[in-house]
Amino acid sequence: MKKIILLLTFIIISTISYGQNLEDLDSYTVDEFYKKVELDDGTLDEDGDEIEYVYVKTKLDKGDYKIDLTDGDGDLYEIKDTGIYVTFNGYFGYAGYSTECIMKVDYYSATVYKLE
Repeated sequence: MKKIILLLTFIIISTISYGQNLEDLDSYTVDEFYKKVELDDGTLDEDGDEIEYVYVKTKLDKGDYKIDLTDGDGDLYEIKDTGIYVTFNGYFGYAGYSTECIMKVDYYSATVYKLE
């Protein structure tokens, strides 16, 4: 957890110095944040199939973050190098290996702005 906080602090500092005008960028509303939780060997799902991990809803601290998004499982997008995943209310599109973004997190909502 300390590692994530340190990384997010670094991202905030980087974002503040970036100075991008967000109104000119495509924006996407975040539906939920998730963290990936690794499970013990031999954990089964409701069908009796072995599973290695689950995604658990989580929250992020309020702030502005410079992030790289990558495609994750299903509708999930990974915030690269953090273990945090997001889903969007609408269509975000293909993120591939890395799409640079700015993410603004408020108390009740979050928005991602594509830089590319």
